[in-house]
Amino acid sequence: MDMIRDSLAEHGKETLILIKILLQIYAVTYYIIDMKRTNSHLQPLPKGDKIVKLVSILQDYIIKGNLKPGMEILPERRMAAQLGVSRFSLREALRVAQSQGLIEIRRGRKPRVAHLSSSAAIEIMSLTLRRSENALLDLVEARQILECGIARLSAIRAKPEHIAKMRKIMAKMNDNRDKFNVCVDCDTVFHEALSEASGNNVFEVMLKPLAELLKDSRRKTMQANGVDVAIRAHEAILAAVERHDGEEAEKQMAIHLELAEYALKKSKD
Repeated sequence: MDMIRDSLAEHGKETLILIKILLQIYAVTYYIIDMKRTNSHLQPLPKGDKIVKLVSILQDYIIKGNLKPGMEILPERRMAAQLGVSRFSLREALRVAQSQGLIEIRRGRKPRVAHLSSSAAIEIMSLTLRRSENALLDLVEARQILECGIARLSAIRAKPEHIAKMRKIMAKMNDNRDKFNVCVDCDTVFHEALSEASGNNVFEVMLKPLAELLKDSRRKTMQANGVDVAIRAHEAILAAVERHDGEEAEKQMAIHLELAEYALKKSKD
């Protein structure tokens, strides 16, 4: 004890500084352990648009915290305290996160991480695009860039089962020439099968939000050009895919979409 007392007397200032540093390290360590234990990565909210920043933090909290679908998120009171915001602001952010398909909020239970779904994003994107005056023409222009590449890749990568699936779709379309809605559905499914044959799942993700617009576009172009024109175009694309001729498949898709663009422009005049 005498040695400790003498050491403190001699090095009192340095010892106090060391103790403070150790306490700070302990506090930080405890905070990190607590964060890991709760899967929380929340930090005090920086200045700016509160709701936007809160939603961004919630996204990071769920993704970086590796929270799984169905897991409960932090209690509202605790989350608000960690973020340094009011519970009112937090509730607004939680509602936005819910609309984005990030969390599920139900009466009588704590908010939970939502199961993975692109439906919320698809609905928002589809609505935004459909409000545009030139939506269908913009769509066909984008398709000329995207779907020509899909056709090329599909011809190169298509497996026998992909080709058989597309051949079956075309048989159904041919057998139902007099049933307009069936032909529109076959048109849609054919392009989906073509995308699947490309072997690149990103194409499906990119085209899914456009599903309703694509259907509107195909309906209008088929009304203008006729079912037979659509069938011939698809048969030409499929023939190239069956030969694994990427260049020809791309060319036939370009012709198909140029006809669609012409029909849309004509219907707008």
